[in-house]
Amino acid sequence: MTDLLPTPGPLGKSTGALTFFGIFSILVGIFAIAFPLAASMAIEQVIGIILVLSAVFSIGAVVSGGEKTHRASTVVLALIRLAAGLALLVYLKQGVVTLTVVLSIFFLAEGATFIISSLALRHNRSWPLILANGLVALVLGGMIFNGLPASSAWAIGLLYGINSIFYGVTLLSFAAAHRASA
Repeated sequence: MTDLLPTPGPLGKSTGALTFFGIFSILVGIFAIAFPLAASMAIEQVIGIILVLSAVFSIGAVVSGGEKTHRASTVVLALIRLAAGLALLVYLKQGVVTLTVVLSIFFLAEGATFIISSLALRHNRSWPLILANGLVALVLGGMIFNGLPASSAWAIGLLYGINSIFYGVTLLSFAAAHRASA
């Protein structure tokens, strides 16, 4: 099994970059937790920009490409992305609420899936952990959904902030481990 994992190689100067981005990620996470609404709105805007850019590039590919078989479907999908992106950029608060609804549904579905999977994996010693993961996801999804629309003011930003802090700590740990082994 360990043969499938990549072996650590020399990172050289990249440990400094890992340390920088680890600290930066932790600071972004702290900001997102301290100001969850601002973080939620910023994330929503980034998603809107990505959708608009994706639509523009798709339409550009249709216009400049020689292939004609999928042009109609590509244009339709690009227009859907363009409309969704513009809606997120123009209707900021409604976009945050919509993304929060999607997030809560994701947690509810993930929780149900983990619970069902844990019952199917009762022969595995870690099945209680999988069950706990499912229950936590179900509770989070329910809390966010039941708190709508007020939960949209904190859910995305808070969860992103927590994730960003854990990511930053992971990067710092990775850099420290490689420095120690060097």
